[in-house]
Formats: sequence, C-alpha cells, structure tokens
Amino acid sequence: MLSSFFNKSKPINYIAVALYMAILFCTAYYRKGFALESYSIFLFLGAILLYILPMLLLHFIAQRNDLTYKGTHTILLYAFLTGILPNALTNISVLLSSAFVLLGIRNILHLRNGKHVKAKIFNASMFIGIASLACFWSIGFIAVIFLAILYFESKNYRNWIIPIIGLITIYVFANCFTLLFYDSFFAFSDYVDPISFSFQNYFIKDQLFSTGMLSICIVFFLSLYLVKFRRKTANTKPVLRLVIAYLIIGIGVALISPDKNTSELFFIVPPLAIIGTTYLEMDYHQFAKEINIWVFLLIPFTVLLF
Repeated sequence: MLSSFFNKSKPINYIAVALYMAILFCTAYYRKGFALESYSIFLFLGAILLYILPMLLLHFIAQRNDLTYKGTHTILLYAFLTGILPNALTNISVLLSSAFVLLGIRNILHLRNGKHVKAKIFNASMFIGIASLACFWSIGFIAVIFLAILYFESKNYRNWIIPIIGLITIYVFANCFTLLFYDSFFAFSDYVDPISFSFQNYFIKDQLFSTGMLSICIVFFLSLYLVKFRRKTANTKPVLRLVIAYLIIGIGVALISPDKNTSELFFIVPPLAIIGTTYLEMDYHQFAKEINIWVFLLIPFTVLLF
C-alpha cells in the first residue's frame, strides 16, 4: 500500500518520487512545446535538475530539524504541489531562485545549534541574494534571516549587519560579472522589479484550478499545523515559527510579483510541503490515508492534461 510505502525513508522512495516528478516535468514541457535544439536541450536538463534536486534538500531540511517523522511524505507533497503549477516547471528563473532560497533556509534553520553563526547568516544572505538575481522579490526571504537572528542570536549586534553585507556582496559580484562579459554596469534600477497587484491572470481557465487548489491546501494544511503547533515542545517552536514565516513570505512574494502566471506560487511549495506533512502523519484510518495519497498523485495530471 502507498501509505506504508511513504512511511519509510529508503532509496527506492526517493527514486520513485524523482521518477514521478520527471514525468510531471516532461508532461509540462510537452504541453508548452519543446524545440529540439542544443540550447533548449541544455535548458531542459538544467531545469529538471533544479526541479528534482531541491526535493532531496527539502527532505534533508525536514529530517535534520525534526520537522517531520522519518518518512517521505514531505517530498510526496512537494511533488504534488509542484505538479499543480505547470507554468513554474517550465520557468527556469523561478526554479533557480527557489532552489537558492531553499539553500538559504537550510542555513537559517541550522542557526539553532549555535555553531558558526556568522558564517551561516552570511551564507544564507548570499544564497537569497543570488535567488533575487533570478526573481527579484525573492529578496523578501531575507526577513526569515532577521527573524532567526531574533530567535537564536539577537544579543550580538554584528549578526544584524551581516545579511546586508551578504546582499551587497552579491550585488558587487553581479556588477563584476556584467562588466567582464557585457561591458556594462548592473544598475540598481535594472535589478529591482515593479510591484503588481493585478490578479486577472489567476482567473484564466488553465490557471484558476492551480490557484484554487493551492489556496485550499494553504488554508487546510496551515490550520491543522497551527492546531498541532500548541503540542510541540518549546525547543522546536522557534524553528516551526520560521517555517510558517517562510510560507507567509512566499505568499507575499507571489502577491507582489509583476508577472502572475502561477509560476511565482512555486515559492510557497517547500514550506507548505513541510506543513502539510503534519496531515499525512496523523493517525487516522488507513484506507482514508490511502485515498488521500492517490488523490495527491493523480490531481497534477488533471492540470497537465486537461
């Protein structure tokens, strides 16, 4: 049964989820149209790696920080939630930005062990700075760093300055790159994207289902997570608050992004997959859990094929 299969954490689980994600990814590209040219093939291979490899990183983050049990429900939900956002799967900028944000979150959550604090803050800010080069408003995730400093290392005033230094470092390196290869300066005005609160695209037929399904998952999973939050130990609550902040900022990034075609909703997926795992790990009827997993596996194909 699938429920017992995903209760385990074995190499076959990762392989099965990766193959499932590869099918979703290839279907999304087939739906969009794919030219057999060397440049397109290179982008395709790069995009599929940026899509699948963060799944392993997300699982590592969830397990290392005791956010979930020792199963693979998190990566199952990650595959499901990304599958209902086909436009994101063909947007390499969003995939790249989300991957670097996740690398930043990994460093942020590890602040609670109190080791190499300044290096982790600097690394996290640099990763988010790199993410902002691909999708500017992902820079909003820098707020998670400041929140982590507040929870874990607020007494040292130098820690509050490091994220700014990290962002400036990425901006300087970006200018060095453009000056070297394009003989032009990377102006700040070129770096910043406009803000848009136009949501008309979300009501287009092929995007309405994606936004509606993701909105239902956010409300349901987050409500359940907040109920379970009270039962968590005091030591784990700061990390859980950071995951919730990760989700809220992801929603904020999606709301202000200028080009709304549901690909910007991809930033919501990693924290929502962690939060939604609480539901699949609950102790309820085995048959009901089996039905839930089958629904999660099949729904993305209704978005991709119809």
